Amino acid sequence: MNSSYLDTADRIAARLCRDAVWSRGRCNWTGDFYQDEDVIGHATLTPNMYEGVSGIALFLHRMAFATGDRIFRITAEGALRLALERVPMPECGLYTGGVGVYYVAAEMGREIDGGAMIEQSAIDRAELDVMSGSAGIIAGLLALRRRKHSARFLEAAVQHGDVLLDEACKDASGWSWSGLDAARNLTGFSHGAAGIGWALTELYAATQELRFRDAALEAFRYERSCWNPEEKNWPDFREDEVSYPVFWCHGAAGIALSRLRAWQILRDEQLLAEALSGLATVRDEMGSAQNYSLCHGEFGNADLLIYASEVFKDETWLAQAQTAAETGVERFERRRVPWPCGLYEANETPGLMLGLAGIGHFYLRMADPGRTPTVLLPL
Repeated sequence: MNSSYLDTADRIAARLCRDAVWSRGRCNWTGDFYQDEDVIGHATLTPNMYEGVSGIALFLHRMAFATGDRIFRITAEGALRLALERVPMPECGLYTGGVGVYYVAAEMGREIDGGAMIEQSAIDRAELDVMSGSAGIIAGLLALRRRKHSARFLEAAVQHGDVLLDEACKDASGWSWSGLDAARNLTGFSHGAAGIGWALTELYAATQELRFRDAALEAFRYERSCWNPEEKNWPDFREDEVSYPVFWCHGAAGIALSRLRAWQILRDEQLLAEALSGLATVRDEMGSAQNYSLCHGEFGNADLLIYASEVFKDETWLAQAQTAAETGVERFERRRVPWPCGLYEANETPGLMLGLAGIGHFYLRMADPGRTPTVLLPL
């Protein structure tokens, strides 16, 4: 256990507890959000895991477990209580909807109503990705199945897997999925083929159904056809002008993460080679991110390097993650200035994937990687 990193996580958790707004045993926070493309608003947080209350609850719960701090535990429980009162939600996704709230509740040791969870994970053929759709729901259902040993969760996950197979765009380059308003079907983890391929790989591991393994490999083949050797990266097709980001949500970091996990399950050497290519690109780009968020910032990339050290059992991968951690402490925590979060030109925000809870979670991971699992790959 690295006490200096735990101290940093502890201070961030304490600030979150200080800033919580309480009412009748429940708590919430306020934060900035994009009200319009160029207009930033400020409001109470939604229940979701990505930027909302349940994501903060997960971080504070893990901090309470690591430190024994009573205030962290009480605040985590108050946040989860509020989030659970808001389900069922119109959104079903793992990061953006009710499935994520139930996932956090299970992580915190709460009993889950299986029927309510199945109802919340309803199929929407317009939502297929990890962030908001079937791929992320598969991951959430499988995680709950491992904790609750209920066949109902696996059956529901299989139904979502078959939807992904039905909705795939299948051509000579592989399988991909339409989503968002993009020039081409997306690569990447949060909205693209990498995340869907990862979810299908996990479903294959749970069922041993070859159709899910084959579909996952087709998703990875599509991204392989998009690889740009000059950029040493995969393209982001969200805009007319193609870019090459290096983040969990889009680009090399998330794609490398999907390949690392798929290689663990399938032991396909081509997946390993792609993981190493993505990791090399992430290493080369460390220090260039404009913020420290997990979604599209420095600490999401550094968290990937922690995961690589766990997979390969090689602590040399931690060196640049440690550099990122030390730089963050020196530039922001010691100087007591706001952390740059994932909303550009906005204030410091409290959530897990965009803000302080995620920054704190990274330092908790750095303190003892083997004890705290990543939130970039919910398992």
